[in-house]
Parts: sequence; structure tokens; C-alpha cells
Amino acid sequence: LYGALAVVLAFAPVVALAVQSIVQRLRRRLDGRPLASFVVAGGFLLPYCLYWAIPGKARPARLLEMAAYVGVASLLALLPRAGRRRYLGDALVVLAIWLPVELRWLKGCFPWPHGGAGEILAGPIGLGLLLYLMLVVRGMDGVGYTLRPRAADAAVAVPAFALFAVVGIPFGLWTGFLVARGTPGSVLTAGEAAVSIFLLTALPEETLFRGFVQGLLQRATGRRWLALGLASVLFGAAHANNGPTLDWRYVALATVAGVAYGWSYLRTGRVLTAALTHLLVDWTWVMFLKR
Repeated sequence: LYGALAVVLAFAPVVALAVQSIVQRLRRRLDGRPLASFVVAGGFLLPYCLYWAIPGKARPARLLEMAAYVGVASLLALLPRAGRRRYLGDALVVLAIWLPVELRWLKGCFPWPHGGAGEILAGPIGLGLLLYLMLVVRGMDGVGYTLRPRAADAAVAVPAFALFAVVGIPFGLWTGFLVARGTPGSVLTAGEAAVSIFLLTALPEETLFRGFVQGLLQRATGRRWLALGLASVLFGAAHANNGPTLDWRYVALATVAGVAYGWSYLRTGRVLTAALTHLLVDWTWVMFLKR
């Protein structure tokens, strides 16, 4: 029960901050109130406190680690938000939230259940904190974060997926990274895979890499195609530690996929479009082509 409540509580801000009226209301209430902004950020520790509260699982030192994770990012969010210096502050906030998750520095904070499955909670906690600090505290506009689907999302995502498939699948099969393995299992299995991929991979990664990384690079350089290219390379590099050893094929395919996701985002300005493209790519991989 504690685990289920922790997951629900972790995803609550991810859903709430997709509503522009809620973001605007929070901005008005917290604007010019750094202490209040910092205190509200502490609320992102609540899901972890539920996880931490399981009898016999409490580790005070680990709670302090999570508090430091939230606190450092929240303090960085209070850096100047005007002029060219705001890009530095924005970048530092993104890095402070992303790197501890990407490099698995927080892995020890999630010791149960056995096997490390609890670590998935770090993703939604980090995503909610990122959205709050960037959209509310730093007032970043133009990210395109919404969970309300439109027909245009599919109209862009499907061709983007097809273009990636034309390049990525033959390359993956040729190098041996991908292996055709017939049809998927039941409809239930396929549906569970789609929901899991969207919530735990596609939405968090596209919010980070397209909504914030690509968006920040475009604002800083004024060149949208350069921003797309750089964000794609960073996205590919982020997959270098996804296996027991570095696999250049995985990095290369992720980079190409990043171009497809970035193009989807560029076409609509919506994170959801890129996340849908990402979902199609990963679902196809998991159900038909993964070893």
C-alpha cells in the first residue's frame, strides 16, 4: 500500500503541472517569494517519505541524500532569471536533477524491493521536481508540456517513427543489436508495455531532452536545427551506461532516434508529440526486436 501511494503521489505533480492554469496560479502565488518556493519544493520528498516509511526499511542517511538532491536543485532554481545568465541557471537546474538519476547516484536510496525495482520512483520524483522548478519557479515558457492529446500529435509522430524505422531497423539488424523475434504476446502484455514505456521512459525523457535540453539550446543559440542536433547527440550519449558495457550500436541508434523525436517536437512544439514518437520506437523494439 505504501508503495502504491508513493507512486501515485510521485506522478500527481507530473499530471497537475501539465495544466497551464495550475502553473500560472502557482507562479502568481510564489513569484518574489524564494523561501516559499523552496519550501514547496520540499513537498517532492513526500513520495520518498512514504517509501521510506515501510517498517524496517528506514535509512535516515538515505533520506538526507534525497533531501540534498531536492535542496540543491531548488537552490539553483533561485539563481537570476533575467538576461543571458538565466541560461546558465536553467542549465544548472536541469543538470542537478538529471545527472543523479542518469548516473544512478540515488540507487542506494531505493533498496527494496529486492532487485532495485524501487529505483523507478526516482524518475517521476525527478520529473515532477524538474517541471516545478523550471515552469513555476524559473517561469520558463514555450516548453510545450501538456498531456492533452491532439490529432496533430499522431499525424507527426507516425511519419517520424516510420522515417526512423527505415534507417534504424536495418542498421540494428545489420549490426546485430536488433533481432527479429516474431509477434508479441497477448494484447494485455502489449498494452502493459505501452503504458509502462510511456510513463517511465517516453514522457520523462522527452520532457527532459526535448522540452528542456533542446529548448534551452535553441534559446541560447537561436538556431533550432543546431539545438536539435546537439540534443540528439546528448540523448545518444545518455544511453552509453544503459547496459553492462558501452555498446556503440545502442548509442548510435539512440542518437538517430533522438533526431526523430527532436523533429517531432520541432514540428508541433509539444512534448507529447515527441513522447508518442518515442513510445512507438520503444514499443516496437520491446515487442518485436529486442534480444
